[in-house]
Amino acid sequence: MRQPEAISEILGNLLKRRGLARKMAQYEVFEIWEDVVGSTIAKQTTPQKMQGDILVVAVKSAAWAQELTFIKPLILKRIREKSPDAKIADIRFTAGRL
Repeated sequence: MRQPEAISEILGNLLKRRGLARKMAQYEVFEIWEDVVGSTIAKQTTPQKMQGDILVVAVKSAAWAQELTFIKPLILKRIREKSPDAKIADIRFTAGRL
């Protein structure tokens, strides 16, 4: 008779077999966004969607989008530290509604 498995282990294995583990890790970034960028930037931004391995982030204004472009390497570094399985290659900042 087999030993019972934890539901988290069953789901984790299922996600890996279906190739969804990476997508789940990418969308985890939406949950940790404020930890990654800090509260000041988080108030001006909202992660919107994933386009392949590119994170699309809505920004309150074009000025904020430009400023964040300058610190994009730092933001990517922090994402990789906090969620190494996400494998986000780039961030695209788009000015508009949050």
